[in-house]
Amino acid sequence: MTLQKTHTGRSDAEVGTTTLWLIRHAKVSSHQGDQPLSEDALGPVDATAKKIKAAYEPGQTMSFHSTRTKRSQQTADALRDRVAPGEPDAGPAWGLRNPDLYLFGSRVEMVSTAQAFADQVEPMAGWHADADSVLTQPFFEGFLAAPDRIEYWLAHEKPPGETAADVAGRVGHFARSLNRPGGAGHHAVCVTHSPVMRAVLIGWLGLPDPGEPEWVEPIALTISGSAVTARFRTENVTLEPAR
Repeated sequence: MTLQKTHTGRSDAEVGTTTLWLIRHAKVSSHQGDQPLSEDALGPVDATAKKIKAAYEPGQTMSFHSTRTKRSQQTADALRDRVAPGEPDAGPAWGLRNPDLYLFGSRVEMVSTAQAFADQVEPMAGWHADADSVLTQPFFEGFLAAPDRIEYWLAHEKPPGETAADVAGRVGHFARSLNRPGGAGHHAVCVTHSPVMRAVLIGWLGLPDPGEPEWVEPIALTISGSAVTARFRTENVTLEPAR
């Protein structure tokens, strides 16, 4: 993704500074449909909440965002309860959604079985999808057979929907849209899914694919005008503005 200078002549401080915490949801028992968090899911939430609180400075604002899945919303609300309980509940943010994939005319979430894909397909006149019909589609057959399904999608040049580069670009635009002019800075706590995080790491930040992030593991991106810095595990990345 190409980073552009602002065209207004304003300084980065006038445009605003946002720290976007891009966080994987907490533990679920499976990815067969929209599962809630497991009973033992909330342990890692405390560690990530401490990181966010340690980076927060007086006078800064904070907001919480998630995808529309139960696991994402529940994780965001758990973080809110620990970091800033006075803030509103996490709102669904379309920019954080899983990659757009299309199957028999329907947008489908990445799931782990052919039947779970089929269950997401809208019925058509006189026909409905089943597990066998899903497996006639080359991308989905390969996806379900892959030892690392997300890696399969990341490396695929022509998936039936968004590529990894598409998702990285989409998250970049979403992140910049959160900038608030002036003030002491803003923290946006954004809970998403591993495909989105892995696409951002390789497609925006230029890092190698780490495999599956840990539950509730964060990427911290600080966006100030046209400059972006990021932290993930031991990696620190600075993206220079386009000239």
